[in-house]
Parts: sequence; structure tokens; C-alpha cells
Amino acid sequence: MKELNTRETQQVSGGIFGLITTPIGAVMGLAIGSIVDAGCKAGNLETSFKWSGLQLGAGIGAAVGIAPITAALGIGYGVVSIVNNKNSILAQIAARMS
Repeated sequence: MKELNTRETQQVSGGIFGLITTPIGAVMGLAIGSIVDAGCKAGNLETSFKWSGLQLGAGIGAAVGIAPITAALGIGYGVVSIVNNKNSILAQIAARMS
């Protein structure tokens, strides 16, 4: 029996719709993240929420498209990126206060 690769696994599990919904989610996430970055920049904070939004949005789009592997990866990377941004913001604020 052949072992399926990631793409084949997603196709079998219905992930073909993920080919449509994942990019839509990624674009929406990028747009939202860019707005958050602009707000942070107004407060003199350097962030990269646009990439967090892109990853999270792609993951959510993949979940809507029933692509479980891509969904788990995208959502996971997006959440890790958001936490990294939060840590960066706290470090930037702490540096200003010292």
C-alpha cells in the first residue's frame, strides 16, 4: 500500500476546497495584520502582525476548505507569530522605560 504525501492526504480528506479558501484567508489575514502594524507603528512599535495575520488567515481558510494539515500548520504558526509579536512589544516598551 502506498503512503500518501501531504497533498494527497488533503485531497482524500476533502482538502481540494482549501486550494480556493486558503489564499482568500491569507489575503484577508495579511490585510488585517497590516492594519494592526499601522496602529503599532503610530505608537512607535515595530511589529510584523501582517505575517501573523497571513499565516493565521491561511490556516483558517484551509480549515474552511477542509484541509486539516494546512489548517493546523497555518493556525499554529500564526499563533506562535502573534505571541512573538507580543513579546517584542513588551521588550520594546521595557527598553523605553529603562
